[in-house]
Amino acid sequence: MKKTLVQIFNSLKEFTASLGFWWPVVLVPIWQEILFRYIPYKFFYLPTGNFWLVGIISTLLFAAIHWYFGKWFVVYGLVGGMILWWVMVRYGLVAGIFLHALVNALDLIFGLRNFLIR
Repeated sequence: MKKTLVQIFNSLKEFTASLGFWWPVVLVPIWQEILFRYIPYKFFYLPTGNFWLVGIISTLLFAAIHWYFGKWFVVYGLVGGMILWWVMVRYGLVAGIFLHALVNALDLIFGLRNFLIR
């Protein structure tokens, strides 16, 4: 039987939910910072030095993957993504991962997401 995209998405959500805090506080910051900040930094920013172009494109992609949380969360992703881009360029990958993990932990503790999902 073929799975629909919605079924695959729901299965993935169930799996990640089973990982508890490890998913949003440890694993997500690592893979997202590598994919959306470090790779663009290494392969596009360093060769060109174009901070704004590379930062905006990588941040748009980062924000787009958060669409399922709602339109306000996409805006949050745009602002947060640019801040994380600046941190990556200024302080490096590890600093970006730590900041991303901190923001996700604060979101879990204080429920920021509940105010942005609409």
